[in-house]
Formats: sequence, C-alpha cells, structure tokens
Amino acid sequence: MIEKIKRINELCRRDGVYINQNGLKTVSLWSKIKYFRQVMGSDYGFDTSIFEHEEYYIAKCKIISYDPERTLATGHYKQFKKKNGTYIQGALPMAESFAISRALSFFGILDSSITSKEEYESLNIPITKETKDVTQKSSVPVDQIVSEMNKAPHITRLKSLRYHKYKEQFESALKNHPSVYRDLDDVYQTRMDNINQQEKI
Repeated sequence: MIEKIKRINELCRRDGVYINQNGLKTVSLWSKIKYFRQVMGSDYGFDTSIFEHEEYYIAKCKIISYDPERTLATGHYKQFKKKNGTYIQGALPMAESFAISRALSFFGILDSSITSKEEYESLNIPITKETKDVTQKSSVPVDQIVSEMNKAPHITRLKSLRYHKYKEQFESALKNHPSVYRDLDDVYQTRMDNINQQEKI
C-alpha cells in the first residue's frame, strides 16, 4: 500500500503543486480523488456522512477497505452556509468534497499541508503554483535565471545569458512550458529596455 500511496502523490504533483503564504505546499483535491481511484481501484472507497445544522454543515468521510472491511482514515470538514450574510452556492458538496480531501490527507495523500488547493481558494487564502525548472537536465531554477537577467549590467551580458548560458533552458521552455517562456522573455525584454534607457541618460 505504501508504494501505491507514493505513486498517487507523484501523479498529484505532476498535476501541480501549490504554495500558500506560509510556504506550505499542497495539491488539488480533484487530483487526489482521481488518482486514488485509478491506483487503488475498487478495493477501497469513501463512506461519507453529512450533518446539517442551522448555520453550517459538518461532513465526515471514512476511507474504507472492503476486504477485510475496515476504516483506514477519516476526515471532517465544517462548511458554513453563508458568507457575509449571503448563501454560499454549493456549500453542501463543498463540505463533502473537503471532508474527502482531508481523509485522503490523513491517509498520506498530500504534500506538506493537509489542506487542498480548492480549500485554500474557498477561504480566500493566497496560493501560487510552484514553477518547475525549465529543464530537468540542468535543474536551474527559473528564479535564478530571472535574478541573473535582472542584475545584468549591460546588453552584452544580458544577451550572453539568454543566447549562450541559458540557451537550452529558453528553448526547452518555449517547447514544453510556453507560460514559463513568456515570463522569461518578459523579464529579458524589460531588462533590455531598462539598460537602453540608462545608456541614453
């Protein structure tokens, strides 16, 4: 089972890792549910219960094994029906989904935070998607490339970074990660404009 849990976590991280304001990393609850079903098959399942109160729902989820039948992990979630006096659309399914996500976290399917990406979003807690290295070969973080370009003292150095030192990273990003390439190209163009302005003064 441990190897299966590791496999699920690997697949979830491929879908995306998200970082909250405290540096804790999380994944999407939909990835957790999807890959749990794919890897674990029909030998395991969810047993959920909803308890309704005047102002909120309490959802409970148990991850169960069918043979032999036993509870492997549990998760609870409290979802208020209103926010700022207005009813929250989908409050009931949110409670159930987040309870399932919590149970999966306690089962071991998580990164460094038991809270899912969607749960952070529902609470309006800022999260950002972790940026992958643009190439596995060199493992140079995107932040390092950005930092070096922003510190380039002149155009020759800036062009050397883009067309020589990090040429492979730019080409790999263009091919495999277009959004990362656009970010890098924006930094390059902005620094180029800044250097040109400084030279004119």
